[in-house]
Amino acid sequence: MSTDRKVLAVCVNWNGQQVLAETLSALSQSHYRSLEIVVVDNASTDGSLALVPPSIRVLALDQNRGYAAALNAAIRESQKSVGIGGDDAPEYYYLLNNDIVVDPDALCQLVQFAEERGAGIYGPKILRHEDRSRLDAAWGHLNWSHVLCSYQGKGASDGPRWNHVKPVDLLLGCALLVHRQIFEKVGLFDESFFMYHEEVDFLYRAARMSYPIYYCPFAQALHRGAHSTRQRPQQKTFWIRRNTVLFFKKHEVGTWRWVFFWSTLVASLLYNILLFRWRRVRTILEGVREGLFPGMKP
Repeated sequence: MSTDRKVLAVCVNWNGQQVLAETLSALSQSHYRSLEIVVVDNASTDGSLALVPPSIRVLALDQNRGYAAALNAAIRESQKSVGIGGDDAPEYYYLLNNDIVVDPDALCQLVQFAEERGAGIYGPKILRHEDRSRLDAAWGHLNWSHVLCSYQGKGASDGPRWNHVKPVDLLLGCALLVHRQIFEKVGLFDESFFMYHEEVDFLYRAARMSYPIYYCPFAQALHRGAHSTRQRPQQKTFWIRRNTVLFFKKHEVGTWRWVFFWSTLVASLLYNILLFRWRRVRTILEGVREGLFPGMKP
């Protein structure tokens, strides 16, 4: 098994005091030899950076610039220090949330598979941290609705159905192995998404340039899920609606997809109105408005 391709693991942290230590401990126990780890911190205020051991490098940002910008900061730094495509540049980037616990063998398995398949994007099977018998989700596809995409296996019991390697449209963004060629040809993450759907946009652009995207269930990780918005669930609703609109505008998806978007949006609003979820209705409308007219005041 080849473990000599240089891999840079990028763990994005924002106020991860409750989760970061476990994430870094698991990553540090990886059996992969040529692994460098960097934590990109989005101006945390909870003291979580004190949990980072001296052996792990920290790239501290002066403000919370979002998940995409944090990833880009680490990627740009690695490319700048050696030059894009230089001999000492990472061959792969292992992109991780601060609430993901990777199996020690996962990176070895992913790199071995990637070396056989070539430049692409590879994701492990993601199981729920609180119930390891269930998937967080497996893979996804664009459905062009008001939430843009849907995921197979969400909360499903783990089993044979989810144990087959599969080329897919979308993967969960909490743990991705990306070949450096993807960033050179496709570009970096779009920082305008800030949080949520930045990986959907990136995977979509990569697929349009014919780079393969693989669900790799032989490698596994545990995910706590939505750690950054757990205390404020309405934030997730806002950003997903906003960023769905940004995605539609950016990629000029065409009239019929817009028609489907608006029809599913109306259905969602009516459903929440019938349940008297007035706060959620308002949040959905605010997200859509911000996507259509960025920076517009209420």
